Amino acid sequence: MPKITYTEFEDGNINFLSDLCNDLMRFQAGKATIKPEVMQSMNFHNRLVPDFQSSFRKYIAVAWDIKEPVAFALVSNLDESSIKDRPEWADSLSGIGVYPEKYLVPKRIGTYKLLYVKPEYQGLRISKELNTRIMSWLNGQNDVEDLWVFVANGNESVGKLYEKIGFRFSHSVFNGFILAYCQKNQ
Repeated sequence: MPKITYTEFEDGNINFLSDLCNDLMRFQAGKATIKPEVMQSMNFHNRLVPDFQSSFRKYIAVAWDIKEPVAFALVSNLDESSIKDRPEWADSLSGIGVYPEKYLVPKRIGTYKLLYVKPEYQGLRISKELNTRIMSWLNGQNDVEDLWVFVANGNESVGKLYEKIGFRFSHSVFNGFILAYCQKNQ
């Protein structure tokens, strides 16, 4: 039985997450039923790095087995200047964007961006611990009004898990490429 430890950080070098992020992107691409080629084009450098760098506040929780990262979760806060931005990877997609067309700004939002546990570490309650840390951080951001989480197509069952912690389905992003869930900050 591995002895899992956790670290949290809000700044610094995230290159050690490259392999885990790329594993997540491959997993999502393998499940995608809508535009799998777009999912296949995503990787650490065009997905995690821009999300991390563009957020005015961010938080990553990492699970470790000795010195090897085996799971991570990323959340961040965005302000009105980036809420309407269109991600680079979405150039070939149409339909309602990441946030609803009539989403009122200015406001600050929290986004639960990524969660991944290596398959051989699933079932050890790692995702539950990461989720607890992530939601605690998000709910501690007093200037944040809404919390968002996005679920990739082909992985819709994960939406039910987010509903259990208070998120509600909001809309289909880019014609079903992603499903958006929202909740008010507690």
